[in-house]
Amino acid sequence: MLDRYRVRAAELAGPSLRWANIRLALFFTALGFTVVGLRHPAEPAIWALLVAAASVVAFVAAVVKHGQVKRAEQRVEALQTINEQALGRLERDWEAFPGAPVLLPERLPEETADLDLLGRASLFHLAGTTSTELGGTTLASWFLAPADVDTVRRRQPAVRELGGMLDLRQEIQLLGQLLTSKAPDTVNLVRWSERPSWYEGQGWVIWAARLLALVITALMLWWLPQWRSAVMWWVIPVSIGLVLTWSRLKSMGPAFAEVSMGAWAFSHYADALEEVSKATFQSPLLQDLQRDLVAGQQSAHVQLRRLDRILGLVNVRASGMAHFFFQGFLLWDFHTLWLLDRWRDDNRGQVRRWLEALGEFEALCALGGLRHDHPDWAFPEFVDGSERQLSATGLGHPLLHPGKAVVNDVRVGPRGSFLLVTGSNMSGKSTLLRAIGVNVVLAQAGAPVMARAMALPPVTLGTSFRIRDSLEDGVSYFMAELQRLKEVVDLAARTGGDEERPLLYLFDEILLGTNVVERQIAVQQVIASLVREGAIGAIATHDLTLADADGLAEACQPVHFTETFTEVDGEPQMSFDYTLRDGVAPTTNALKLLQIVGLGQAADV
Repeated sequence: MLDRYRVRAAELAGPSLRWANIRLALFFTALGFTVVGLRHPAEPAIWALLVAAASVVAFVAAVVKHGQVKRAEQRVEALQTINEQALGRLERDWEAFPGAPVLLPERLPEETADLDLLGRASLFHLAGTTSTELGGTTLASWFLAPADVDTVRRRQPAVRELGGMLDLRQEIQLLGQLLTSKAPDTVNLVRWSERPSWYEGQGWVIWAARLLALVITALMLWWLPQWRSAVMWWVIPVSIGLVLTWSRLKSMGPAFAEVSMGAWAFSHYADALEEVSKATFQSPLLQDLQRDLVAGQQSAHVQLRRLDRILGLVNVRASGMAHFFFQGFLLWDFHTLWLLDRWRDDNRGQVRRWLEALGEFEALCALGGLRHDHPDWAFPEFVDGSERQLSATGLGHPLLHPGKAVVNDVRVGPRGSFLLVTGSNMSGKSTLLRAIGVNVVLAQAGAPVMARAMALPPVTLGTSFRIRDSLEDGVSYFMAELQRLKEVVDLAARTGGDEERPLLYLFDEILLGTNVVERQIAVQQVIASLVREGAIGAIATHDLTLADADGLAEACQPVHFTETFTEVDGEPQMSFDYTLRDGVAPTTNALKLLQIVGLGQAADV
């Protein structure tokens, strides 16, 4: 695909340059023959002026043709860039492709940072092929708030189908990129579309404006041929029109401003909506989205182009002198307001759904891109929440390079148990927990997951990975972590009896901010309370005593990672295979790491 666009871009570069040269040559030809023709103003060379006129006509035609070729060239170059960025996604080269535009809520869930859901080198960065803020915000909301199982099961066939529709997905991405220089003000558009008509309760105003415009036009036509001697009767209706305009000025300004903000984007939305409307889909969700893009007897893209034409008339307001003339003699604003009101009445209640449908389609396309780029990823199966067990074969971390990520078989649950992940430093404990969490987020968004197979109940995630203290709020690291753990335990209590969506918690080395003895007791109490509430989860730790702790031994399912030490030129070297094994870790590596970096002496560990 990328090679195809590179070849096509090279093919268009020649014609684009050629037409640019033709334009330039015709311009100077027209200029030169004009000079020749007017060299003697008293006796102009008619033949030269005719050649100049023909050159001007040819120049205009060349400008039009060059514009067509240039737009085709820019389109191919943009598609080439999109495909180059797609290769960057496959390689996890985060600098090679931009993040998608998104409007985030003020407060994000804690797992957003813990699992790298948003921001650079995040799940959203990887999947975010959305080009509009609408699509980006929709996709982000899917990652931040899990969908119910029925919604996920409707999305999965749509994502699978879009995964095979590369040309359509890239066309939508290309059209959306036309909007990225400035985010369109869709909020004001939706708000305006749902407000009452400006003429409501004052319908006489439009009829007065029409009558005055007709009278002014008739009197002007009568006056112009005899303007030296005729009385300027047209001044009277013009004055009445100006008074009418002044009396409605305060309400007309905001009415125009609300719809005009971001108006330049409407035609591009129409192009994107048309692409969706004319495609052929098999999945019910995509078919429903198509139906949402129909308003009465006309499609959304037809109505948006109609609105765009009306806004072209409204834009006369941007030209001071022209607007003064049109308003003074034709009462222009009253007529364009009536056209806007008529459009609004025809499409009331539809605009919000059109934009939501476009955002949803873009988000589905983004997940379809994951499906296309990773055909070996599986769509997860959702099981009854009462089973409270997550199982996956060949589970890996989606943000790691697919060719380098090590995959493992993982089982978390059932009720009354927890996965205890032990192992030495850098062995892969945190990565495993994040792999579980990120894949759960993907699963509950309707996307494929990085696993050969995965089955899980719908779950509520609770995490504790990256704790930050706050000097501003006077909160220490230890207190911040306690607050986070309290939130998770409370969440477990609220979902304890919820068979539809139990809690899945993921903890990485919790309560490091206190002494070892108290830490062990505190961690045991936290895990015991979660087990009692019926939550399932995994905890990564160096504390091997948790496997035999009173009240936890029966609930504990220990697994571990390990390392291998070798001597190279007399220096210790450490390597990992990142393969998960049953049981508690038999080794540690802290002292060896000290020796490797030159901070300690050799020691048997």
